Amino acid sequence: MNKVKTLFFPTGKIHTKYTSYVGWSFASNVLVSAESAMATHSMLYSIGGDAETIRTANYIGKDIIGQLGCLAYIAKTGKDADKDPCRYMFYSNIAQQFSYMSLCATPMLPEYFLPIAGISNIFSNVSFIGFGAINAKCIQELAIDGNVGELYAKISVFNTIGSSIGLLIGLGIITVVPDHSTRLCIIPIFAFCRVYCFNRAVNGLI
Repeated sequence: MNKVKTLFFPTGKIHTKYTSYVGWSFASNVLVSAESAMATHSMLYSIGGDAETIRTANYIGKDIIGQLGCLAYIAKTGKDADKDPCRYMFYSNIAQQFSYMSLCATPMLPEYFLPIAGISNIFSNVSFIGFGAINAKCIQELAIDGNVGELYAKISVFNTIGSSIGLLIGLGIITVVPDHSTRLCIIPIFAFCRVYCFNRAVNGLI
């Protein structure tokens, strides 16, 4: 029992918000990973009929567009994570859900895969950096014993388990609901629940 506690909880003083943060963050990661699995399946399906070289070029191309495209946004708004974290989180939520919705729509417009996936990846990277900044602030707030590194490791355990469960749930939904158009209607439900859970996780910390 002590080994389990050591795996999930930090030694020394524990912030009163720690359990709430990791619990809601865990649920949030389950939901977003399920979304990610469904979006990835739709994206791969839309380029499945292309030649191998074109498929690879499209896949790498959307990553390059996404990585370069988010730089201007981050350079301009990075300081907002400290000045107005709630608004920064709001923008990150919108960016992430737009990204998943767009990727899930690629099977309906396969000829526009690269621009859609590229723009989606810009928003995905923007949200990834945004959530990273918000989580860093939360961990800093939770580290009442100065144990930032330990807290990061413990929280990562929760999030990794949540992510794995979410991917399995996403795989199950893909199997049960193979139609991409139908799954596109499911994504908003996951999106709402994901945003709600993450907002609950950071409540009182930012």
